[in-house]
Amino acid sequence: MRRRTITPIFPPPGYNLTIPDWPVEQFMLRIGKGCSDYADKFEKLTEVFEADRFQMKEKGIPPKVRKYIFSIKEQLRRGVLTFEYLERRTSVTIPKKKVTKK
Repeated sequence: MRRRTITPIFPPPGYNLTIPDWPVEQFMLRIGKGCSDYADKFEKLTEVFEADRFQMKEKGIPPKVRKYIFSIKEQLRRGVLTFEYLERRTSVTIPKKKVTKK
């Protein structure tokens, strides 16, 4: 049997993530998908990044929006997405597919 060794990356990516001092409304508007409707639920951006699913549920955020916020947080933590990219990006809505009737 062969054993594989995995060399861990040190420090782990994203654990030293520096959160900018943006207003929550700006961050939620930049990530899109209707998250800006729930920006008033949070006071600071660090509160968004520290909240878990139970805290977001208590604040009245629907499951689809919670999942989307968590996916954005994970992409930022992993380095797939950066705050610099979000800063240049304006809120882009994904067009819905047109339904064709036969």
